[in-house]
Parts: sequence; structure tokens; C-alpha cells
Amino acid sequence: MRRGGLLIVAITVLTLISVVLCGCSEKEETARIGVLQWTEKIDSFGRTYRGVIDGLEAKGYKEKMNLTVEYRNAEQDKDLALQIAEDFVKKELDLIISLGTGSSLAVLKATEKKRIPIVYSIVAKPRATGVIKEYSDSGKNITGVTMNVPMREQFEVVREIFPQLMTLGILYCMEMPQAKAAGEEAAAAAREFGWTPLTVTFSKGDVSQLRNITESLAQRVDVIYMTPDPVTHSPENRETIIRIADEHKTPLVAVEEKHVEDGALMAVHCDFYEIGRQAANLAAQVLAGVDVREIPSQKPIIKRLSLNLQKAQKLRIEIRRNVILKADTLFE
Repeated sequence: MRRGGLLIVAITVLTLISVVLCGCSEKEETARIGVLQWTEKIDSFGRTYRGVIDGLEAKGYKEKMNLTVEYRNAEQDKDLALQIAEDFVKKELDLIISLGTGSSLAVLKATEKKRIPIVYSIVAKPRATGVIKEYSDSGKNITGVTMNVPMREQFEVVREIFPQLMTLGILYCMEMPQAKAAGEEAAAAAREFGWTPLTVTFSKGDVSQLRNITESLAQRVDVIYMTPDPVTHSPENRETIIRIADEHKTPLVAVEEKHVEDGALMAVHCDFYEIGRQAANLAAQVLAGVDVREIPSQKPIIKRLSLNLQKAQKLRIEIRRNVILKADTLFE
């Protein structure tokens, strides 16, 4: 009896030691992910990245414990983005998170032969730019969360503020695929609302002429709509567009809260930190073993309205109380 009792105790102790040393949860292993960010010059990218990291931690994946993150920034360089993506593939990471349309297209190209799963975020037009085929099934080794708020939802608020609007200006860099897709969608939606769209595009080589380009557009339209465009959204170019539009008393409709804070009149937009957290939820599913093809892409759960009342007063635009009450953020 004594020997039997000792044997049972010994087996129990060995079993406990085995559980402690080996573990039984995938989260106790170290997950290796790469993050490819398109630019650090636009603060919405940084907020999205922070949302991703915080969201992963909320799901049990914490850096320096059971998560290794290799963060790289391409700074809007397509060739560099592809080099970084190819490096991630060589390292055979468990997952790649792509922040931005350019980053996502680069990672998709780099993983054509070795299908490492990808989760994207802060992509404005994933279908139109070829990042995915459909939200329900990407058709590729990728899923993620778009930053896009449907154009109709944006323009419904624009119509409430400008019931007499006739001509809508649309401005973007033609070399940015997401900007081009959004610009075409904005023009089509404008016609549905009974407005005449006037689209002005430019190339990266014409950025030095952005002042003149903006001035020419501002003189001919009632409102200018800024599409999701990394070129026009860079701090220096954004400042130029806002300043010239103000000189001609032409209000700007933007797609980010930061733009409204800096001087655009309004924006109906996603919460960039929250779309990062949404993407982290999808990434956690992939790390847990779910096939990326089985995870549908998502649209922003949280959408916000930002208004610049100081700019409205400066431009002598009366915003009705019912619109102000809908706002999530007011700059006064």
C-alpha cells in the first residue's frame, strides 16, 4: 500500500511538471508577426497600429511574452514595401499585418508562392484596388478591416449642411489606387444626390503645383471633397489645401478627424484606433489556427462625425442644431 501510494504521488508530480513545462495552449508559444506600415507621416496610420497592438494584447498576445512583432515602415515607397514583404516571407512569419493599400498589395505579391496569412487595415477600397475579391471571401490569403464609410452616409450629412449645394469638387492624386477608386465613387454618388461633380487629379510629379491646382478647383465649386489619399493627406499638402480653400471660402469635406481639427469643415469617418482593434481580433483568430480564407473582411463598427464649428463661423456656414447634436467631436 505504501509503495502504491508513493507511486501515485510520483506520477501526479511528474504530470504537473509536464503540464508546467510543456503547456497546452497555443498562446503560450511565441507568435511571430510582421507589420508593414505604408507611412508614418499620417497620424491615422500610427493610431491604427496602436489599436492592433492593444487589440492583440486584449486577446492574450503580449509583446516580449508570447508575441514577437517586427515592425517596418515603407514610407510610401512601393519598391521598399515589396522588399520588406519579401523579407517577411523569407523569415516564414506566422502572420503579416499590412497597414495601408500599398502595403497590402505589396504583401499579396510577395506571398503569391508562399501563402503566409495576411490581415489588412486602414485600406479604403479593398475590392476596387484588388486587395480582396469580396468581403465574404477574399479569394486570397488575406482578410481585414476597411477604413471606408459608405459614400452615401458621408454625403447625407453633407446635404444636411449644404441643402443648396450644386457643384462638388473632388481632388486626389491619380497614382493612388484607393484615392482614384474613392474619387470615382464620389462622382457617381454626387450625381445621385443631384450635384455636378468636378474632379481634378494630379500626379506625384505635380505636387509642387498643388497650390495652383487647389486654387483652380476652389474657384469653381461649392464644396471640395478630399478622398482617402496618402499624398493629399500628408501634413504639408493638407495644410496647403486647407489654406487655399480658406482663401476662397470653399469648405472642405474630409475623411479623418485630424483633417477637421486642422481646418476642414467636417468628416464622417471611422475610428482608426478601433479599426486596428478590429483587425487584431481577426489576427488572433488566424494565430489560433483559423484559415484566413474562412474569415470575412469587415467594415468599421464605429463611425463618427467630426465638425469644425470655428471654421463654419469663419466661412459663415450655418450648421443646424440637429446636425451638431449628431457630432461625436466638435472643434470650437
